[in-house]
Amino acid sequence: MGDDQLLKTMFGLERGVPSVPTMYRVLCDLAGLEERKESETYVAAGRTLAAMDLFGHERKVPKRRRVVPQEPESARAENLAALEEYGAAVAKACVRALPKEMLRLHGWYVLFGDATDLEVEGNCFDAARMGRDGEKIIRWQTVLLGPVCVAQQVNVGSEDEGRSMPRLLEVTRRRVREMLGAWARMLLLMDAAYFERAVLDDLTWDFIVCANQQRAYLTRLAEQQPMWADSGADDRRGWAESQVCCFSHRPEGWCNLVTIVARRWRENGELPGTWHYSFLATRLDSRDLPQNLLKKHGYCSLIWMLYGTKQGHEPYYKTFLRDFGLHHPPSCRLGINQAFFTLAVAAANVAMVLRYRVVDKEERGIEVWRLRQRYFQIAARVIQTGRTLTVYLSGVCVSALRQTLWRNAFAAAGQL
Repeated sequence: MGDDQLLKTMFGLERGVPSVPTMYRVLCDLAGLEERKESETYVAAGRTLAAMDLFGHERKVPKRRRVVPQEPESARAENLAALEEYGAAVAKACVRALPKEMLRLHGWYVLFGDATDLEVEGNCFDAARMGRDGEKIIRWQTVLLGPVCVAQQVNVGSEDEGRSMPRLLEVTRRRVREMLGAWARMLLLMDAAYFERAVLDDLTWDFIVCANQQRAYLTRLAEQQPMWADSGADDRRGWAESQVCCFSHRPEGWCNLVTIVARRWRENGELPGTWHYSFLATRLDSRDLPQNLLKKHGYCSLIWMLYGTKQGHEPYYKTFLRDFGLHHPPSCRLGINQAFFTLAVAAANVAMVLRYRVVDKEERGIEVWRLRQRYFQIAARVIQTGRTLTVYLSGVCVSALRQTLWRNAFAAAGQL
């Protein structure tokens, strides 16, 4: 909007829209951080060895360098609590606006917890740490209920996912209780990074979590199991045969048992008896499962089928990371990013309601860029006379179908 003078005029913003420095000051205020003076932000670069660029030219010697504090500048606790309360209110409204079938799976409300690494460049990000592949990262952790992000946190890049997830799950527990009531059945799906005592040992929800973090030890236990059920071949995966079994296991240091559901398979062309193993952990028993599917597929295969629905939740991240640019934190200060991500996630949650509740049924799940193209980018003629500005939206050059979709979408939005 800042680059479009006509658009600013249409919205009465002739004096301009907030600049980047203004938005930075707003985010500082939201995070409870003081703005830095230039003298506090940069210091003399000091002595520097001569260097050459790719084309053989001598590089200019930097005169100043950015000051990076030893500890990340997180948002103040009271400000972070207020930001979380705002994010929770938006998430609650979005969850209530979505059809229940988008949130449920055979009687459960499905939660999906995960984290993603946000790559950053340069040495000025106070929360950036070296990632597994040698890149500098900040870690963003989330819990989704259907397509809605109900809890999120921006962490230091080296933060252990298993240790930081319990706090996020506690926040999620309070929020889903407010959204769905105390008796709603919850099913939590997560990958192997969360097969940890701190995450699962005292968890009261139903869960299915990948246990491959302990693959070596669990493989030895699985090889001792006498009863394996044949689950067939899978040409799509390139499996010549596969088998499943389950057994009880108490990981070292845990107080409670979990059920380990093991699957092993032999790939096409491999010798018989050459097995690859994978494991899931759960506390679901056969009485918790849909009985018609249990009779058809059996306990072990059905647990794997339920866990396989996790892949359907992962594409929701495209809206947050790609369409709202959250792959690229805007500030070198952790607290500013915490405030920014709260606002961006709230906007992305509203976009999820537009994608799945407002647009016509034939366009449910429409990508955000296409949503803008079909519903927001409409040709118009602007006439200004005196102090009156009149905007005529195009109707003739827009097809009757698009006009119908547009009207239906506004009607649906008005009913929310």
